[in-house]
Amino acid sequence: MTQPGQAPPTDAGAAYGALIADQLTEERSRKASLEGRGITTVTAAGTLVTLLFALTAGLTAAPHFTLPAGADVPLVVALIAFVIAAVLGLMTNVPLRYQEPTVGGLARLIDARFWAAPAQTGERRVAEAQVALIAAMRSANNLKVWLLILAVAAELIAVISLSCAVAIIVYQA
Repeated sequence: MTQPGQAPPTDAGAAYGALIADQLTEERSRKASLEGRGITTVTAAGTLVTLLFALTAGLTAAPHFTLPAGADVPLVVALIAFVIAAVLGLMTNVPLRYQEPTVGGLARLIDARFWAAPAQTGERRVAEAQVALIAAMRSANNLKVWLLILAVAAELIAVISLSCAVAIIVYQA
């Protein structure tokens, strides 16, 4: 769409360019969201591990306490799964290669022969660079999605295992 007083675009490049820029913005937002969720997973796993240790310390401090048979395996599984969830959550924040334009490549654009080129040539080259960046970001972000899914699955396994251990302790005590 054109604003009042603006000349309408002479080709479809402006529309395509806007779509490409919008997709690039969405991928950058998706990256930030995935990394934030990864940290949230780490925080949740850390909190639940702390509760696990508090439960263990509280129970073992009681006089004549013995861990009921069958409770040890779910407690160990919960601990391992919480650690796995935390590691996977941290891995969502590992810097990956997003193939941003290099400083050298950007510096070449201010060379007179590139700078004086027709606007459509520049717009197309910018769009080509943005499409390549979107492809790289989607690939990297899809990896982060899988890391996050696995982190949440590990956390779910940990919570279920911890619940089983608590149920065994409560009902056999």
